[in-house]
Amino acid sequence: MKYYIEISSWNLLESFVTESISPFSFYQERNFGNNLSRYMSGGKERTYHLILSTKDLGGAYSLCVDETLVDTSILVPIKGLKTAFMYPKTIYYRKGYVRFRFGSSELKDSLISESQILFEVKSVEKYSSDFYIQAIDTKEVKGISKLGNLLSDYKKYIDFDNAFNKTKGAITGYVRGLYTSTDESNRMLQSKLRDLKNSFGGFNTQIMISDTFLENPEICSLIDECKSMYFSQIENTNSFDVLTAQYKEIVKLAMLRAKDIQVQTSFAAREKLIQDKTSVENQIVKIERKFDIYNIRLELENIKSLEKENGQKTGKKREYFKKGSAEYERKYQLKKIIEDFEKNNSEYGELKGRLYQIEQNLSSDTNKYDTTIAAYFARVSDIINDLIKSVASVSSKDEISLSSVNICDGNVLLNNLDGNPEICYFNIVLELILQKSGSMQLSEFSVLQVLEESGKIFKSNPISNTEKGNRILKYLREFWLYKHQQAEQFEVPKEDIPIFQSIFAFFIKPLGFEQIERYMLLKKFSQKAYAFMLWAAWVGFADIPKTFTNILYSDEKVTAIVDDYLLNLLNKELN
Repeated sequence: MKYYIEISSWNLLESFVTESISPFSFYQERNFGNNLSRYMSGGKERTYHLILSTKDLGGAYSLCVDETLVDTSILVPIKGLKTAFMYPKTIYYRKGYVRFRFGSSELKDSLISESQILFEVKSVEKYSSDFYIQAIDTKEVKGISKLGNLLSDYKKYIDFDNAFNKTKGAITGYVRGLYTSTDESNRMLQSKLRDLKNSFGGFNTQIMISDTFLENPEICSLIDECKSMYFSQIENTNSFDVLTAQYKEIVKLAMLRAKDIQVQTSFAAREKLIQDKTSVENQIVKIERKFDIYNIRLELENIKSLEKENGQKTGKKREYFKKGSAEYERKYQLKKIIEDFEKNNSEYGELKGRLYQIEQNLSSDTNKYDTTIAAYFARVSDIINDLIKSVASVSSKDEISLSSVNICDGNVLLNNLDGNPEICYFNIVLELILQKSGSMQLSEFSVLQVLEESGKIFKSNPISNTEKGNRILKYLREFWLYKHQQAEQFEVPKEDIPIFQSIFAFFIKPLGFEQIERYMLLKKFSQKAYAFMLWAAWVGFADIPKTFTNILYSDEKVTAIVDDYLLNLLNKELN
């Protein structure tokens, strides 16, 4: 059986944030979901229930869900209506079990367009194949708008939503980390490409701040090294040859730039140019005074000043005197006198030429090089960024399995049959996050609180007395002292404890998965799944951006693994 839910555009758009639809009042009481822009028709959306119907009641939008997504045992028939029911719980979507009807193609296109600019609206593309267009006249059903609140145990349903949002975030983060973890060779290539990008960046800075120029042979060596690694792992490309060509062009321009600067800024040469300029200017003034050209120039400048003043009154840079006016005629008379003098007095003309050349030598004319050099460096950056993306996109994917994740009584834990101190500590941190994150904003301070509390709990466990356990406590203590300004530095965990490295990456860079990913790549940490699981559990699935989930939703096999796991969890709750 299918059930239909009449829905507004805002309700529908937001449902793709959480992959679910809830009674309106849930959004006001639970710890996630946005109710600021929610459209409300009549008063029925304010209640603690959804209205489900076995028939599509029409309207611009409607949602069709399979009965397997509904706890039919708690459906309450609406008095006098055979096809409508009240439902006091959230309905969670499942690919293949839910469809979305739009009254027109324009409505569908509008929703898709709006979803593209909202980071948290992450699952539109995942369900887009389940969109269909059908215009249905709205059927007014009397009695629904007068329903009161369904006074069931709605509070426990809200509590479940809060917990499930964190759990789904944790599972999604864990799978995203497994899916994008890389092998050693792939990780090394990404690291080398970033080194190459940084070397070009340093080379750019060196060129712009230095009066001299030195080539950077390290760049050519890095290009060759990255090229060899790239070809052995992925495929041949001419991008590295282009980088080499760009480097050579930059070198040519930088050498010309440095040569000009040396001529212009050599201290002794510059002092000599300044002295020459003063001497030439004095000679020019002497000649101008002798032949009364000095006063003629002053009169000409006064006329030009008047033109500027007149222009400022009308919002222009300059307003010229009209042809035929006394000022116009006098201006061109003065200019003709000066031109004739410069042409006929060879000494004066020569001095004017020398002054122009000195002024050119004194002025820094590196802009003609700087703009072109900047364009070359921008092109280099784009090429390397594309190479990094291509390497990341073909990284070897670990086998995706959730068999090690155990959820019992709302607690998410990793199986630790071998008694691994790292997993033991991870479970402590994860459990604290699931308990506290609903009441604490994600911040460096709140994460430090979790670090401190988790360390105390771990220390009370006998497993902390093992060699690895002692080292974990040592790393935690050093980092805590550093963050409290009681130590000047801290030690980064060694590679033989990769799970704790991942936890440590979350402690260092907790405010975004991009920061975590960059830090782990820089430090050559391998196990992203654990850091991503902690971060996503804290923020919850609803606040995870599409930039995090897109890569998962592009792989239907991986999407099915996550959905199946979560559906089993929901089925346990339904039963």
